[in-house]
Amino acid sequence: MSYVALYRTWRPQDFDSLVGQDHIRTALTNALEMGKIAHAYLFTGPRGTGKTSTARILAKALNCEKGPTAHPCNECSNCKQITAGSSMDVIEIDAASNRGIDEIRQLRERVSFAPVNCRYKVYIIDEVHMITTDAFNALLKTLEEPPEHVVFILATTEPQKIPATIHSRCQRYDFHRVSVEDIAKHLAKVAKGSGIDADEEALHLMAIQADGGMRDAVSLLDQCAVMDKKVTATTVRQVLGIVGRESLRKLVTLIGKQDLSGSLGVLNELTMDGKDIKQILIELTEYLRALLLFKAKAGYEDIYLTDTAEAFAPIADLYTSERILAATSRIHKALEEIRFSARERIVAELCLFDLCHIQGDTVEALTARVAQLEKRLAGVSGVSAAYQTMPSHNELTETVTQASQKVPDEPDEKLESTSSTAKSAEGQMPSSGTTEAATPKPAIAAVNGVELWSEICRALKSRRKRTILAYAEMGTVLALTPEKLTVGFSTETSKDRMEEPDYKNVLLDIIKELTGKPLSLEFVEKAGLEPTQIKVAPTKPRQAAPAQKSPAAKELPKDVKQALDVFGGSLEKA
Repeated sequence: MSYVALYRTWRPQDFDSLVGQDHIRTALTNALEMGKIAHAYLFTGPRGTGKTSTARILAKALNCEKGPTAHPCNECSNCKQITAGSSMDVIEIDAASNRGIDEIRQLRERVSFAPVNCRYKVYIIDEVHMITTDAFNALLKTLEEPPEHVVFILATTEPQKIPATIHSRCQRYDFHRVSVEDIAKHLAKVAKGSGIDADEEALHLMAIQADGGMRDAVSLLDQCAVMDKKVTATTVRQVLGIVGRESLRKLVTLIGKQDLSGSLGVLNELTMDGKDIKQILIELTEYLRALLLFKAKAGYEDIYLTDTAEAFAPIADLYTSERILAATSRIHKALEEIRFSARERIVAELCLFDLCHIQGDTVEALTARVAQLEKRLAGVSGVSAAYQTMPSHNELTETVTQASQKVPDEPDEKLESTSSTAKSAEGQMPSSGTTEAATPKPAIAAVNGVELWSEICRALKSRRKRTILAYAEMGTVLALTPEKLTVGFSTETSKDRMEEPDYKNVLLDIIKELTGKPLSLEFVEKAGLEPTQIKVAPTKPRQAAPAQKSPAAKELPKDVKQALDVFGGSLEKA
């Protein structure tokens, strides 16, 4: 006997054998048990999800000698003939090759004949969306009021192409994509029953590549089984030409480090191994998608079908969300260019160049470059960083004035611990000619939430964090406790943006500088909030004795020199 493909051998023969379509099984079995049999059914869903198989099971359930029953015996002559495809009363029609009005007219003429052996004459029309408009019109009346012994089962992968007049005369059942877990479990059952030795990882990889189609998964297992005695993940990758997570992990890491030479080397290795350029770019997009989801929600289990959490963690630090979005946009553009290019490799190499250098004119690319610049500026060390983060003359004056007005008659310990420059403003100059190293002091005393948020906004402005400042000015202070500052936003977009690590870490650093202690920061979304009005009351700077200028004062920015002139003290390089 000739070999029979696995997907045919393991085709479900009753409702209990359907995998991943529990809602279909429940609905049809209940209808059969209650005797509510419709005259026309419409089965829709992706390929390989069991539409035609379910139609045959329904035909057996209607015509089983023990039925109609929800559990056909598969042993009587009617069940065996329907299973073998030899029953004269179950007619399967391929609408792709019988789509004209003449074929439908012939069907209408045969409908009136009574069944030969069975209880019902069942017409299964596969890919019914291929039928022409005229043919649908010819079928319309028959489909609406067929003879009592006729049942129509229409199957299609594109239900949107079915005319509404046909659609309204059928009971519709939507078949879902089968989950990866259900496919892998069924593949293990098929492999065991067929004597195929397959690794669990290989079966899981087949389930992922099947994209929800059970027939595709079983066919892939059938193909891999002839490659080697033991089916492994490597076997599956060889059959499908898949790049593999190890190579993708290496490529994404090199792109994140902006290593163009290394990235081109990996691309060359993959092409020399026979991998398709388009497949490489597609899998690269899938890996970046998983990386983006890992950064957004590490607990989302679906991403671990691509790689492990241990592998994602170090790579995630190399990318911002904006850069990942820019990269996927650039890869999609490359995939479009490949369709019209004679040299696919050149397109891929140019794509890697842009990914490594974050080039491109899209909004995502520009946003990624801005985020990268902000990150670099935030990491500047030495005197130039001190210059960028130094408060302006007016801000220092206002801080000292507010602290001194708190207790006018006697010295305030908090005021004295504010900064060494504040002490110099009171004329407390060091007795010796040397400047002692002072420990960092908080820039402000204990304040309410609105005042603290105002100080944070001023610090953002002095640091030239324009983007973060724009979002911060939209916030409304809701509460301030010794451990946490809570800020509300009227839109989810603003809240999510402020929770980005690149933004939130800058704010936490500023809070620590201002208060002298770590303080947690919470952002919440609350409709109807009005942004906190940030106003600075004009104050007059205190008059102070002229202080000795630092030898490097002539090299300082203008606002820093003004602060030193007012408060005295000196500035030394770290």
